[in-house]
This record gives sequence, structure tokens and C-alpha cells, in this order.
Amino acid sequence: MRKYRLCLLVILIAFCIQGCSKQQDVEDHSFVLAMGFERINEKKLLVRYSYADFDKVQSDSGTKIPSRSVTVLATSLKDANKKWKQYKSQQLNFGHLKVVIFGNGKKNVKIIKELVEEPQIAKSVYVLKTDHNLSDIFGKEDKLSISFGEYLSKKLEIKDSQNLTLGRIYR
Repeated sequence: MRKYRLCLLVILIAFCIQGCSKQQDVEDHSFVLAMGFERINEKKLLVRYSYADFDKVQSDSGTKIPSRSVTVLATSLKDANKKWKQYKSQQLNFGHLKVVIFGNGKKNVKIIKELVEEPQIAKSVYVLKTDHNLSDIFGKEDKLSISFGEYLSKKLEIKDSQNLTLGRIYR
């Protein structure tokens, strides 16, 4: 009986140690809150990541997190994510993504399919298109006290906005 308890204790400790080894700090992630895509030519597109900027957070801001953006030139979402890793050591986290914007008035079916296939991206993410380019749209970001993704999603909380979601568009 004593050997049985000792064996159980060793197994329990082993599970605890194994579970803790995969934990990562919040600082190791970049939480993408909004994304933009703009076709440059047949093969290239601009991909803009708007992510939480914890460096700008003030102690009295509560849950209001500002954001900042980075733009990369890529051929696909997968290619853009690779280029992100070259730019920044933090891992991309799409779990808080709220809005995807397609610039120059054109949605890209290939990119929408990639977004749907990304396991971290919820089907409730808003998908919009605009006739403006990404730099015009994301230009407001520096002046906001909340993230750009949060700002846009609050603007979209209107009747029939569910028709603008990734899950509805990709049917």
C-alpha cells in the first residue's frame, strides 16, 4: 500500500511538472485585434496587423488597451505570418481578433479561405471592405485610447451586423 501511494505521488508530480513546462508569458504573444489586406498586384498584397500595445497601457486605463500596427508585403496570410516571425519574436495570437478589413474595395476569396482555416480565428470576426487604402483606415489608430479592433467592432454593433461575419461570408 505504501509503494502504491509513493508511485501515485511520483506520477502526480510528473504531471504537474509537465503541465507547467508549456506555459508562456503574455509578453511572449502579440494579440492581433484587427487585420487589413490590400492587393498591390496579382501576386503581392499588404497585410496589416493591429495588435495590443501593452507598452502604452496606463495603470488607470482598466481594460482599455491601445494598439499599434505593422504592415508586411506578402503573397498570402501564411507568408505574412512567416514575415512577422522575422520582424518580431513574439508569437501571433489571433484569439482576440475582432475585425478584418479589405482595402481598395475588393475582398480576396483566397485570404478569406485562409482566415477560415486558421484555428485561432473565430467565425464571428467581422469582415469589411472599403474603397480606401489601409494607411487611410488605420491612420486613426494612434489617436484612439482603445484598440483599433475594439473601436471598429463597437461601431459595427448594429442591426444585421452578423451578416458581416467570417462565418456568414464563407458559406
